[in-house]
Amino acid sequence: MRDHRDVDAEFATTGPNTITRLQRVHAPADAAFAVLADGPAWKEWLGIDVEWTSPEPHGVGTTRSVTTRGATIDETFLVWESGRRMAFRFERSTLPVTAFAEDYLLIDHPDGGCTLEWSYAYAWAAPLGFVTRPLFGFGFGLQATRGLSKFAALVESRTV
Repeated sequence: MRDHRDVDAEFATTGPNTITRLQRVHAPADAAFAVLADGPAWKEWLGIDVEWTSPEPHGVGTTRSVTTRGATIDETFLVWESGRRMAFRFERSTLPVTAFAEDYLLIDHPDGGCTLEWSYAYAWAAPLGFVTRPLFGFGFGLQATRGLSKFAALVESRTV
């Protein structure tokens, strides 16, 4: 695994390759946050294996390891506002990036639902980036798009 640059939570919205996706959820933000904080739930909605490497309660400084499609990632949480927002950066991974951060913001609506605003950004490290960066971006984006609808369905099924 390679070490990555230390970046702050704002990197997820200001980094060189930034993407923000929105997903409406027909459940309150607290219910959506509970799914984000549930390690095994990530497998259900995003297809990744999450192992918390810090004891509960989780918060700023919490660490976890993620495995997905042959990649391994160690993450550190930079923001943890229960029921509202979490953000983390990659400390090290097997991916061809020098920095990566994600930010999950939940916005409540008067009707009792919420919107998940998922922002992420990365700095590319691989040679032949003009070829591999679009493929990486497309693959990650496709996984994110599919995952968000599964996320909403999972949250909504837990609040029925």
